[in-house]
Amino acid sequence: MCLQNNLRSYNAVICCSPGYTMQGFQMGMLHIDVRAPLSVGRLPIDVHLGNLFFLFSVEKILDILTCLLMQQNMVFVSADISLLAPTIESFMALIYPFTWRYVYVPLVPSSCLDLLEAPGTNLYGCHNSSLKKISKIPGIVAVDIDTGNILSATDECHNRASLPNDHSNDDEFLEIPKMPTDAVYILKQELRKIAMNYELERGHLLTPLSLSEARSQRADFHHNCNSQIVAAFFQLWVHIFCEVTDFLKAEKKHFNREQFLESQAKNERSFYSKVLHTDMFRQFLNGLINKDADWGQSFFRLLPKVSSSGRLCTGIPANRLSKAITKSSSGCLNQNIADDIPQKTTTFLLPAILGVKHQQVHFYQRCIEELGNTVKADSSSSMQATCLYMKALLQIANGNTIEGLETLNELHVTGSKLCPLTLAQKVLESISDKERQKLEKMDFFKHNSMWRNLGTDSKTFQYSNTSTVSIDSVPKRPVDLEAFAKHVEQLDIAVDSEVISRLFHALTFNKETDDGEQMKVMPDVFKRFYDVWNKQESDCQQVSACIDKLDWNECLLKVSALVKTDYGMGHIGLTQKRLFYFEDTTGEYREIIQLRDIDNVEKFNWLSVFSPRNPALRIYSKVKGAKPFRVALKRDCDIWSAVIKEVWSGRLISVQEKDIHLLQQAARNALIADAFLTSFQDSKLSWTEVMAAATNLCYFTNLMHGAFEVILSMDDISSSFTLAHRINPSATESERATVEALLYIAGSAANEDSQSSKLWVSLGSNKVVVYDVATWLCESRLISVESRVYCFLQADDKTIWAGTRDGLIYVIDMETVTSERQLHGHNDTVSGMCLSQDSRRVYSGSLDGHVFLSRYCNI
Repeated sequence: MCLQNNLRSYNAVICCSPGYTMQGFQMGMLHIDVRAPLSVGRLPIDVHLGNLFFLFSVEKILDILTCLLMQQNMVFVSADISLLAPTIESFMALIYPFTWRYVYVPLVPSSCLDLLEAPGTNLYGCHNSSLKKISKIPGIVAVDIDTGNILSATDECHNRASLPNDHSNDDEFLEIPKMPTDAVYILKQELRKIAMNYELERGHLLTPLSLSEARSQRADFHHNCNSQIVAAFFQLWVHIFCEVTDFLKAEKKHFNREQFLESQAKNERSFYSKVLHTDMFRQFLNGLINKDADWGQSFFRLLPKVSSSGRLCTGIPANRLSKAITKSSSGCLNQNIADDIPQKTTTFLLPAILGVKHQQVHFYQRCIEELGNTVKADSSSSMQATCLYMKALLQIANGNTIEGLETLNELHVTGSKLCPLTLAQKVLESISDKERQKLEKMDFFKHNSMWRNLGTDSKTFQYSNTSTVSIDSVPKRPVDLEAFAKHVEQLDIAVDSEVISRLFHALTFNKETDDGEQMKVMPDVFKRFYDVWNKQESDCQQVSACIDKLDWNECLLKVSALVKTDYGMGHIGLTQKRLFYFEDTTGEYREIIQLRDIDNVEKFNWLSVFSPRNPALRIYSKVKGAKPFRVALKRDCDIWSAVIKEVWSGRLISVQEKDIHLLQQAARNALIADAFLTSFQDSKLSWTEVMAAATNLCYFTNLMHGAFEVILSMDDISSSFTLAHRINPSATESERATVEALLYIAGSAANEDSQSSKLWVSLGSNKVVVYDVATWLCESRLISVESRVYCFLQADDKTIWAGTRDGLIYVIDMETVTSERQLHGHNDTVSGMCLSQDSRRVYSGSLDGHVFLSRYCNI
């Protein structure tokens, strides 16, 4: 009873806040230090992960992790039940950033073994005396900690699995897909560098003179070892899932699983196919999209270099990636891992708990006072952030809600990532009207736009609860225009609302509806169109013989079957620049014509001995003396004619308007028209009606045939000579957005490895687009800005400051194009910024008439 009362005294001890500060307190004569998790969202690791490698081989550890990612029903067994919880917790730490959100029972008593037959995804721990009974449960994976083996309780191996002493070939009954070999190889290289045995590493040093010092040294060793092991496995997940980001449409919250699987090596598809459909992987995708995922920046920073080759490098999907994990990139990753290893920790000693009853409030108050003194005395930013975090939570728990929110505001202004915005949102929603009126009069609430956002939009910061990623590829039921547009955007077929509308009406051209009934695209029609779209992409990717002949910014749009041409039997290919001929066996490549040189494209019948009617195309050139090129395309003649004319017309108009995006749009129109016509080629519908429906898809062809008028008038002829290039930053958006601000970043021509000049464009849709001036290709898109950016300032070679309508100033890293810090102070729109001559001070002005001076020291 005395022990129970003493334990109740410590119910008021708060949990450790994330960061590098431990909490220490006395429990009688025993001093206890509680280590903090490294960041928000992580749990503290209080077991030595190195012990795991003395129980299992690396291969077995990877197999167990694979089973966890596959969400298998699993049970860990051991003769020593004290090993169960530490072992399972160790595996929970190694799957980070994945999280186990399902049933987890570290120790199941023998009287409750029927719990193991419960449906769903479960994780249990049991004494190995129950192994014989466990082996009779179908569909469960048993991990024997004592022998380091994995057992599968399948129907085929009941007789073998009933022998608990024979584990020589247990793994043969469980088909666990192997992880990608490149990633596993790098993991093993990293693990070899980690010292896991304390006695071996400390044997040559002096023995500590006190027990507390010995415990402290051992704890520090285990903590550093754990950090290196977690970082090595985090790098493993980065290598395995690095290409996921290329098939994840963050804004549309859609992941294209089919194309991702096609891009992987055949021997690795088994692993990915088993993992991609799980809820754990879906939560991982949500973490990549959510702005509050604490591991997101580390994941993207560790991404290895990948080279992409696909259908089009500007504006058209690229679905084929190849890994390029080199020694140099591995070295970079190792450096990044070293950056993630925790810094030296400090300890905050909690006040002594004086009594048992009615002392909780007084204890909270003493903690708040101690934390306030520590903030004033300690200049360490990490220590201050941790103390502010704990102080705010204690104030809220003690009933001082306004003071707690004011402390959270102080924590948020420091730029610390520890600020719990979700908690602040919940506190705001729970306060009374009287408290809210008092809060709205406080200076910190009025001057920080964060509170306005939290107060006016309860969904602004609740990303994790609202973000769900769609993995379905095609609709399962008839869809109207609105739902159809969502699917088309998610599958990266088109984003422009007019293009989507034209495709919708083309796919429903033969549908008749009653008055007032909406047109809908049937699932089989959509699937047939999308299957053709993917197949034609795959056909283009199969052609490798002629890729080296094309320009770096040129892509293959369409490839013909084996056809008869003026150059012989072979294939023809179309890009956004030219038509060319190639032959498979000899590798012969010949350019037919540049699109800019086409004078006309006409259909005719190529007469032959065996076929008097052979549909073909004749392509005329503007080049003097050039003969027309003939190609017998047979049943594909109409399709090729429509595709060539659309790209040709788009190129002419893009040159006239000096807008390369028009050519990209024409290429996309051609691909859509190609897939539409091919999908209806074998149908019983009238081909004349199908061709008429496809006419509306060829927008630029219609524009040329409709007496295209040059936009520039005769009064603007003088200015037309000064127009060198036209770009559309909203090309990938459904609607055109206002351009709010521009910033030109000059490159350096002296060093070939240096970056070229960049143009930063702020849009009214709360997005920032970055262009490479040398190619005018969109390089990256900043998603994290939550308000319009009205002005830019290049602070140094690495950072850019962006002033917004809400009064915030975002500090953006130029290399990663992400905002890692926000500056507060302005209550109105930031209208302008400038840098002092010594580059150490930044002046910023806002529409409310205030000018702020900020000291700048390589933030």
